[in-house]
Amino acid sequence: MTLYTTWLEAFSGLGLFLFGMLYLEAQIRSAAGRSFKRIIMRATDTHFKSLLSGLLATAVFQSSSVVTLMALSLIGAQLMPLESGIAVIFGSNLGTTVTAWIVGLVGFKMDIKLLSYLFIGIGGLGGVLIGDGNRWRSYFGAMVGFGLIFLGLEGMKESFASLGSGFDIAHYRFDHPWWYALTGFGLTAVIQSSSAAIAIIQSALFAHMIGFEAAGAFVIGANVGTTVTAFLGAIGGTPDKKRTALAHFLFNVSTGLVALAMLQYLVKGVEYLMPGVDPVIQIALFHTIFNMLGVVIWYPFIGPLSRGLQHLFKKEPEHVTKYIHNVSTELPGVAYDALQKEIVHLAKEVEKFALLAIKIPPAKALDDYASPEKLLDRYDENFDVSYERLYGRIRLLEGEILRFITRLATHIEDAEMQGELDKEARKITYLVTAAKAIKDMLYDIDQLYDAKTLEEETFLRNLRYQILQGTQAFDRALSGEKDAWRKMQEIYTAIARSYQNTMELISDMARNREVSSQMLTIAINDMHLSKSYTKSLRNVLGLIFEEKQQDQGDVASDSGA
Repeated sequence: MTLYTTWLEAFSGLGLFLFGMLYLEAQIRSAAGRSFKRIIMRATDTHFKSLLSGLLATAVFQSSSVVTLMALSLIGAQLMPLESGIAVIFGSNLGTTVTAWIVGLVGFKMDIKLLSYLFIGIGGLGGVLIGDGNRWRSYFGAMVGFGLIFLGLEGMKESFASLGSGFDIAHYRFDHPWWYALTGFGLTAVIQSSSAAIAIIQSALFAHMIGFEAAGAFVIGANVGTTVTAFLGAIGGTPDKKRTALAHFLFNVSTGLVALAMLQYLVKGVEYLMPGVDPVIQIALFHTIFNMLGVVIWYPFIGPLSRGLQHLFKKEPEHVTKYIHNVSTELPGVAYDALQKEIVHLAKEVEKFALLAIKIPPAKALDDYASPEKLLDRYDENFDVSYERLYGRIRLLEGEILRFITRLATHIEDAEMQGELDKEARKITYLVTAAKAIKDMLYDIDQLYDAKTLEEETFLRNLRYQILQGTQAFDRALSGEKDAWRKMQEIYTAIARSYQNTMELISDMARNREVSSQMLTIAINDMHLSKSYTKSLRNVLGLIFEEKQQDQGDVASDSGA
């Protein structure tokens, strides 16, 4: 085998290994994304459970990067507190050692090429035969991922063994272990996978191209290199995301420095615990020991570290969105939850816009739920706000959410989930339709306030009452108040039936010669706009109520099973 062919095989093996890990990660995430997210949230209410969750999640995904990204996204979406996120990332560092153990115990102890072909063959055939949207297709895809990982590992192992037979490491050996640590850091930062970097050094160790102490230093550097992923994931995110990335950096760097300072002792300890064992397996134990050392050092300080980090990154970036800019669409489960919270945020903005338009302080109407009559009697002064700016913000928020839905849809293959995304888009349309109805009333309301006749004043009060009552009922429903959906239905039905009374008011206005023809047109127009506003809010609640009924049905089905 020529030198050119050998290096080509090593390069191809690395490519297969990396692609296999990415593909495996994507398939497992697709199969268990939302369920996995729910499990993580339930399992992070204590530091220990968070640590264990990070360990197990990394063992499943075979990548600390995806778990780090998951933790950052949950923190950014305000679904996980900072302390839990830090503990999860500490646990993920322990989880990365699983790959080294698999590689050491399986990858170099048997001819796995045939096994990798079997995995790829079964997984490939299953993926072709199973239709889109079936979770089993992701399971078969995961088998292909495993096959590619081991096929790539076999290629690296064979090529390094070939290189090692005629390679004199003495001519290329660094003078100090720190150089190997720096090499491990740089390689991991470039390929974004400490597991792959450690597999490479295990291959070199297997081929006797490098000594155990140098391999240990390389593994320490690779462990520190994973912090690059966290920093990339935190760019442009919330302060808590940046704090979590910094905690990850402090943990890995301090652990790495301690491990390098104790390198000779750690090497001797591993040789004492596993005398005569293959160095490829010993390096997996070395990786585990120094990560456990870091956890032992830092675990008691998770709380103080979290509180200390609160003093950093105080300035929030300016975003019209509140949740979705903090999460990645590559994590569909987390992204979908953030999307739902963002739509509630949009609904709150619409409520605020409507109440300000009818001269009612939003806090008084929605925090205290004061009676509409009292609010109408007490407040009728203009607010010093730009209604055009408020409406523009709503439209901008609409656009950002719809853009997020479009990006999220590209990461979802499940037909049912696509249907849920379509439903969320309909909610947005109804909310913006409600806002548009209020915007179209702004000029008319100002004109009605300038009117002098009793008929016009009565019509204006009736209009304000309808908008206020509907907004309060809608907000109660968003807050989860019992029977809120039924109450909103009753309000809309009452408004629809009040057409006759409203037409009588307009008739009274028409009989009064002091009321202009323009004001009559305004009254008729606003009567329809008020109904449109309430109908749009009712339609949003209808979709939410439908979802809750579906969720209750799913729970009942699970209980029955």
